[in-house]
Amino acid sequence: MSFIKRWLLTLLFFSAAVACYVFGIPAGGAIFLMLGMVFEGIFWTRLFKRKSHKV
Repeated sequence: MSFIKRWLLTLLFFSAAVACYVFGIPAGGAIFLMLGMVFEGIFWTRLFKRKSHKV
């Protein structure tokens, strides 16, 4: 996957997490809060994922 696509997808997960938190906190929606945590976990995993070198 190209560098730009990888970073855009990472930023998309971050944006989805923020959106779920913003919508879930005032509405009291536990589902949105959990989705926000899932998206945030994916964001941090993708952010610190090391690129494997193919030999």
